[in-house]
Amino acid sequence: MKILITNDDGIFAPGINELAKALVKKGHVLLIAAPGSDMSCVSHGLTLRRPLHADPTRLEGLEGVRAYAIDGLPCDCVRLALGNLDFAPDVIVSGINNASNLGTDAVYSGTVSAAIEGFMVNIPSIAVSKDTFDPVYMDEAAAFFSDMLPELMRFFESGAGMLNVNIPSAKREDYKGIRAARTELQSYELAFDEQLEPDGKIAYRVRPGKLTIIDEEEETDERMMREGFVVITPLTYDITDMKRLALAKSLFERDL
Repeated sequence: MKILITNDDGIFAPGINELAKALVKKGHVLLIAAPGSDMSCVSHGLTLRRPLHADPTRLEGLEGVRAYAIDGLPCDCVRLALGNLDFAPDVIVSGINNASNLGTDAVYSGTVSAAIEGFMVNIPSIAVSKDTFDPVYMDEAAAFFSDMLPELMRFFESGAGMLNVNIPSAKREDYKGIRAARTELQSYELAFDEQLEPDGKIAYRVRPGKLTIIDEEEETDERMMREGFVVITPLTYDITDMKRLALAKSLFERDL
C-alpha cells in the first residue's frame, strides 16, 4: 500500500522512525511528512498567517524513503502532503505517539487531529499511540501495528473513516488482547502551579497527573488500556450533540 505517515512529536521522534521501518519491512511505499519540531497537544490547528516550508530530510534507517520536515502543525503536514507533494495514499497513519491518546485527550492531540484531517478529505486514517512517555518498547508497538494493518484496513471497506489505536507500553507477548471501546472523559487539575519570576511576573505551569476516576462497569478505552489491552476506537469529526439537537430545534427554531 501507499501510506502517508505523520505525527505531532516531530519527524525525528523515535515513534515515527520505528513505525516507518516496520512498514517498510512489509513492502509498503511511504511518504513521511511531519513537523520539524515537537508539536504535541496542538489539536486541529492550521497555519494561516505565514508560508509553510517542506525540507527534504534523511532519516536514519530510512534512506530510501521520501521524508519532509515541515515547519507547521500536524494538520498542515497532511494537507501539504496531499495537495503539493505528489502522493496519493491508500491510508494515512499518524504516530506512533510517545504516550497514549485515550478518551478526551484525543481532543488536544495533534496526532489524532492529523488522522481526522485525513478522514475529512475522505482518506482512511489511523492514529496510533503507545502508552507512557517512555519510548521503551516502541519497536514492539511498531511491529504489532504493521502486522495488524491489513486487519485494520477491513474497517474502511464500507468507506473512509478514522481509527484511534492505543498500544500498551510492554513487550508484545504481554499484551492481553484487543478491545474496541468508547472514549473516557479525562480529568485533570484546573489550577496551574505558580512560580514568581525575576521580573515579578507570575509563571503558570500545567500540573502533571491524571485525576480520571474509572467506572469499573464501563468498558472505556482508559480502563482497557490500564488492564493491558490494545484499544481501538472509531472517531469522527462530527461534534454535533445529536441527543439534544431535537431540544435545540424545539427551543430556538422559528421564522423571522
